[in-house]
Amino acid sequence: MLLLSKTTNSNQQLEGVRRAGEDVGMIPDRDTVIRGAGAILLICLVGVAFVGSYVGALHDPQPHEVPISVVGPPELAAKLGESGAFKPKTADSPEAAAEAIDKREVYASVVATPSLTTVTTAPAAGVPVSEVIDEKLVPALRAEGAKVKTAEVHGLGDEDARGLSGFYLSVGWTVAGYLGATFLGLIFTTAPGLRRTELRLAAIAVLAIAMGLLGTAMVHLLGALDGSFLASSAIGALTVFAVGAATVALQSMFGIIGTGFAIIIFVVLGNPSSTGPLSAEMMPGLWRTIGPFIPIGAAVDTLRNLSYFPAASNTGSIVVLLAWAVLGSGIALLRGNRNERLRRADKDVLRATSH
Repeated sequence: MLLLSKTTNSNQQLEGVRRAGEDVGMIPDRDTVIRGAGAILLICLVGVAFVGSYVGALHDPQPHEVPISVVGPPELAAKLGESGAFKPKTADSPEAAAEAIDKREVYASVVATPSLTTVTTAPAAGVPVSEVIDEKLVPALRAEGAKVKTAEVHGLGDEDARGLSGFYLSVGWTVAGYLGATFLGLIFTTAPGLRRTELRLAAIAVLAIAMGLLGTAMVHLLGALDGSFLASSAIGALTVFAVGAATVALQSMFGIIGTGFAIIIFVVLGNPSSTGPLSAEMMPGLWRTIGPFIPIGAAVDTLRNLSYFPAASNTGSIVVLLAWAVLGSGIALLRGNRNERLRRADKDVLRATSH
């Protein structure tokens, strides 16, 4: 019994020592505390920026120089532009005004004759803008004594009631781009050499083609968007690759923190300014300015044209996507080549010092 008691006490003492060791190991050192605090601070900053960007862009939509075509007396165009809410562009004929809508040069047209004023809107160009025209412009014309008739062209599809399907599809492509780059970074590292960078970009290209096809197939299957399947898929592939390549470039320059920068650019700033929830002319200046130059904004604009405005030009949006893809790839490859040269130099130093 005495031996058993001593053994038990010994075991208890050993267990106590083990637990004490675990407790000591659980106390973080100073560097760990600093890194943890830094991570929490960075996440808070991104979260606050997310809230501020979305609320700042979308909380109080107001029209700012919304372009409209005007056919009628010169004083009518001047009158409509007084408030700054609308930017009248004089058209020579109703046909010219209609063509401007088709090409997405304007959101609406006002055709005035002595007996009737016709206001034509295009909901597919932006539901909030069409609503503002119906709620502000039409009553203002009637208050001036005009007999006003309203009409619509380029209406939205039954399965795309608010015109947001292209926006959600573009969000999916954007998420696939920066998440794909991040997950592939875990495989190839965020600071690989040239060969691994090439393989990483090639993998993103495969992902881009797959997501372009699958995302477009999904919205077509749901009946949410029309337009050319191949053209939409190509835009999707280019969007995914542009975001992915840019994320690789940011990670190659800043390490894993580059992912945070990618989220700030493509999500925090890109989503609200993309003209998905609101048209550019309905947002404050910052978001109105940057939206067309971020990949998601270019993708949303192109999808809208492919589905509803076949006469509109997509050149500007495609140039934006290509610029992100080429610049991102170029920076990533240059950084990869630099990393490779530095590693070779380190190996040469090791060889020289080992002799």
